[in-house]
Amino acid sequence: MENISYVGLSHQTAIKKQLTVTANNIANMTTTGYKAQELIFLEHVMAARGGDKNEEISMVIDNSTYRRVEQGALSQTHNPLDMAINGSGYFVVNTDEGARYTRAGDFSLNEIGEIVTKEGYPVVNAAGTPIVVPPGESQITVSGSGTISTENGEIGQLNLVEFDNEQDLIELGGNLYNALDQQALPAKNTKVVQGMLETSNVQPIIEMNKMIEALRSYQSIQKILQTDHERQRGMIAKLSKV
Repeated sequence: MENISYVGLSHQTAIKKQLTVTANNIANMTTTGYKAQELIFLEHVMAARGGDKNEEISMVIDNSTYRRVEQGALSQTHNPLDMAINGSGYFVVNTDEGARYTRAGDFSLNEIGEIVTKEGYPVVNAAGTPIVVPPGESQITVSGSGTISTENGEIGQLNLVEFDNEQDLIELGGNLYNALDQQALPAKNTKVVQGMLETSNVQPIIEMNKMIEALRSYQSIQKILQTDHERQRGMIAKLSKV
C-alpha cells in the first residue's frame, strides 16, 4: 500500500470515530444529566515505505474518549421528585450489580413508595437503604443538603458522593456509572435543588459544526485517495504498453 493510502486511511478511520462520538452527543442533547464525550487523537509516526528510509510519515490515531464533566444548565419542572445537583457529585442508586452513580434526578415512586430512577433503581441513603415515602404522605420536600421530608417529618437523607477522578468512572448507559475500585467520597460544596433537572451539557451548534467539518474532511480525503488511485491505474496502463 502506498504511503498516501496509509495516511488517508488513518485519517478516515479517525474521522469515522469522530462522527460516531459526535452523533452520540447529538442524540443525547436532551438526555437529563448527560455528559458530552470528546475524542482524543494522537500522532503516530512511522518509517515511509520505499524511497528514502529516513523519511517518516505521520498518521492520526483515535486514542480514547473523555467526558466533559462541567455541569449542564438547570431546568425548572416543579415536580417535587425531580432533583438536580448544583455542583459536583452523584446520587447513589442500588442495582442488581451493586451501587451505581448518576446525576439524572428525574425520580418517581414505585409501587411500594421507594424513590427510584427511570429504570426503577432505588435511590439510597448513606447506609445503602432505599428511601421510602410512607403511604398517604404526599408533601415531599428536599433540602439543599439532601434531606427528604414529608408533612410528617424527615424520611431520609440522600447519599451524595464524589470521586477524585471522574474520568475513571465507567459509563454503563441509562445515565449510570460504575466506580469500579475508586472510592466514593462525601460530596462537598454540593447543593440539591428540588423541582429542577440538570440538562445535558451538549452544545448542539458546536456538535453540528463538528459533524459538518468531519464529513467535509472525510470527503476531501476520499477525493485525494481516488485521485491517487487513478494516478496508479494510469501508470499501470502506460507500463503495460511498454
